Amino acid sequence: MLLDRYLPVYHYHEKHSINIRASRDAVYRAIREVKYGDVPLLRLLFGIRTLPARLAGKVKPAASDGDEPFIKRMMRSGFILLEESEGQEFVVGVVGTFWKPAGYEPIRLHSAQAFIACDNPRQAKAVMNFQIQEHPNGTMTVFTETRIQTKDRAVRLKFGLYWLLIYPSSALIRRGLLRAIKTNAEKERFVYGSQT
Repeated sequence: MLLDRYLPVYHYHEKHSINIRASRDAVYRAIREVKYGDVPLLRLLFGIRTLPARLAGKVKPAASDGDEPFIKRMMRSGFILLEESEGQEFVVGVVGTFWKPAGYEPIRLHSAQAFIACDNPRQAKAVMNFQIQEHPNGTMTVFTETRIQTKDRAVRLKFGLYWLLIYPSSALIRRGLLRAIKTNAEKERFVYGSQT
């Protein structure tokens, strides 16, 4: 799993999966192209999360958020693509003080090597992946896993309190993303039946 190359040791973690009846190509396309607007809960939860920063004038929502692929939006908010195995798995990562309600700015990194080398104890490291596993009957299971590492004890405590607060929403977002990916991939299977 590519995820292990970037954050083999972590302190907080969540993993979700869904089974999909569609071709690997259709599923991978659905993962890469799932839109922010495909998961109605996303807009509400991200709106709540960014409210302090928006009130402080530090964040302005984009008018086209609903049409923007979720992955593209993640990149715009500070994540970087760490590695991709086309059709199989990709991993994104970010470093920052996620627990700060306002004034949170991720460290802008430009390579996977910079992510690995970043060792600021006052920041947390996070990685997230999407991975496809194919079964003998032709169905696919899509996994998404999120890992967070905090090296400093005080930071771990701050993040731990934040994690208690946001974990239910985080889990809802990931489950919503997986359902949207399933819907989009299976819709493609139905429309283009020859792909299965």
